[in-house]
Amino acid sequence: MSTPIEDVINLVEHLERVPESWARNIAARLNRFVSGETDDVALALDLKVARGKRPFRVVSDFAARNAAIREAVEKFFPGLKPKQQADALAVALQRYAASAWRIDRQKQTCPYKASDLHSALWLILTRFDNPLSAERIRKILVTR
Repeated sequence: MSTPIEDVINLVEHLERVPESWARNIAARLNRFVSGETDDVALALDLKVARGKRPFRVVSDFAARNAAIREAVEKFFPGLKPKQQADALAVALQRYAASAWRIDRQKQTCPYKASDLHSALWLILTRFDNPLSAERIRKILVTR
């Protein structure tokens, strides 16, 4: 049975042989750690967050929330203009956040059917527990 560091070394050797440039880039970054250049894996993989930048997980959560917002307005407010969609979704988010969300926030899975507006609201608020203003939603809708 191999040790974790031996697994990483084997991975580096394998990735160096893969023709895709992304594999060679990962191999080079992992090699920084394996060679002892740094003891910090996040630093070796260039995962350290620069000052003033958001961590990649936060950026990912923002992207997921924004996608859920776009999907919700397309599904539940399809005939409206973007400003009207934003206004309608903001009102729904505010109402849901002030009522059922207080209980639903603790649930690991969505308690609503996918066809229900509350399902979309639950998904949006699970990314960030903060209902957005109509203006912010409108900005999300007009930027892709």
